[in-house]
Amino acid sequence: MAQRRRLGQVFTPRRVADWMAHWVCGHRPRRILDPAVGHGVFVEAVEALLADVALTTAPRIDGCEIDAGMLQRFASAHRSTLIHCRETDFITACFRGKYDAVIANPPYVRHHGMRYDDAVFSGFDRICRRRLSRMTNLYGLFLIKIWTLLAEKGRAAVITPAEWLNADFGASVKAYFLEENAIDAIVHFDPTANIFDGALTTAAITLLRRSRKTDTPIRLCYVRSAKALSASNLTKGRPFAPVDLDPRVKWTPLFSARRVACLHGRSHTGPRVRTLADVARCTRGIATGANDFFTLRESDRRRWRIDLRDLEFCITKAQQITGDTFTRAGLKRLIEADQRIYLLRPRPRLTVAVKRYLDEGRRRGVDVRYLPSHRPVWYMPEHRRPAPILVSVFARGAFRFVLNKAGVLNLTAYHAIYPRTPNRARIRALFEYLCSSEVDGALRQHRRIYADGLLKLEPRDMEALTIPYDIYRSCVPH
Repeated sequence: MAQRRRLGQVFTPRRVADWMAHWVCGHRPRRILDPAVGHGVFVEAVEALLADVALTTAPRIDGCEIDAGMLQRFASAHRSTLIHCRETDFITACFRGKYDAVIANPPYVRHHGMRYDDAVFSGFDRICRRRLSRMTNLYGLFLIKIWTLLAEKGRAAVITPAEWLNADFGASVKAYFLEENAIDAIVHFDPTANIFDGALTTAAITLLRRSRKTDTPIRLCYVRSAKALSASNLTKGRPFAPVDLDPRVKWTPLFSARRVACLHGRSHTGPRVRTLADVARCTRGIATGANDFFTLRESDRRRWRIDLRDLEFCITKAQQITGDTFTRAGLKRLIEADQRIYLLRPRPRLTVAVKRYLDEGRRRGVDVRYLPSHRPVWYMPEHRRPAPILVSVFARGAFRFVLNKAGVLNLTAYHAIYPRTPNRARIRALFEYLCSSEVDGALRQHRRIYADGLLKLEPRDMEALTIPYDIYRSCVPH
C-alpha cells in the first residue's frame, strides 16, 4: 500500500477501461500507447475490442511503467508480440514517432511528491508557451505530454482526478488545450461514483483529438456512475465553443449548473461585483510541518515544564470546535480534556525547558523535515494573529463558519478570515451573512468536490464569494 501511495497508483475499473478503449480506437489506430500500464487493464480492454473487429493488420501497443515489479507481473501475463512495454518514467522518456491513440490513467502524485528538477518544468513551459504552476500535479504533465505524442487525427482518452478543472494549477493547462483546440469532450463523474478504489477524489475522462475543426464544440458530459457511462452519449453533452470557455474559472459548474459565470467576459458585464476579497482576507491555517511536535497537550506542557509564555492557544483539529462560536469556556474544556491546544512559539531567550524540548525535536528529526528546515528558525512556525472568523476547509454538507471569540490561532483544518476593518459590529455583520443559506448556495460555485461528497474550499475560493452591496457597505467604513 505504501508503494502504491508513493507512486500514485489508482486503478481503473474494467467497465470504464472498455468505454475508453472503444472511443480511442474508433478510427482504427495502428500505434497505441499506454504510458502507465499498471495491471494492464487498458491493454486488456483494447485486446478485447480488437478481437471483435476484423483487421488486416493488428495495431502495435507500446507501454510504459515505472514500477518494475508491476511491469514484471504484467509481462508474465501478456506474451503477445504486438505489446512492447518498457520500464521508464513517461515524463522523461523519449519516443520515436507519434501515436494514433493514447489511453491512460496517469499516476495521482501531487506536486510536493514529485522529484523533477526545474529543467523538466521549463520544458513543459516551452511546450505550453506559458509558465506552468509548479503545483501542477503529475497527471497534468501527463496530459500535456500525451497531447504532444498524438499523430494527425490521433485520439487520447485519459482518466484523472477532476480537480484540475477547478484548481488554480489547472488554469494554464486549460488555456493551453483551448489554444490547441485539443479537447473533444470531458466526462465528469458524480462525486459519489467512487471510480478510483481507495482514492478520495472525483474522476473525469478527458478526450483529446487532433485535427478538430475550429467550429467543433467541446462536449461536457456528466455521468452518475461507471455503469451509466456505458449508456452515455457524448453528443448529448453540453456543447461549448472553445473561444467561449474561460480557463481562469472553475469548469465543474458548467457540467450541470449555471453556465454564464464560466464564459469569457460574461462575468465582467454590468456593475462591478463585490466579493469577500473587498472586505476581508482569507488565508490558510498555520502549517507546522510536524503537528505531533509543535502542538502540545496540557499534560505535555507539564511534563516538559514549558512556560505558558512560550506557547500560544491554537485550534489543531476541526472537531475541537462544535458550534458556530468558540469562546474561552470552550477553550477551557479542551484544556481540561487534555487535547492538543498549545502551539510552540518560544520567546527569543530560550528557557532550559524549551531547550530540552527542542533537543527532543532534533532527536526525532523534526528540524530536517521539509517545512521546519525551510524556515529561518526551524522551531518558529509562521507568525499570525488570531482571525476573528474561521471557516472549515472540508465539509460534507454546508461549510461551517466560526466566530472566534476566544481569540485563538488555527492550524490548517480551518481557513482564517481577517476583515479589513476589524470593528466588532462589522465582524458580526459579516459573520452573520456568511452563516446564511444564501452563502451556502453561492459556495456551490466555488467549492472543489472529491469522492463520497467531500467538499473543499481554498482561500481564493472563499475570497471569490460575491456579496450583496448592503453587506459590503456594512463591512467597510462609510
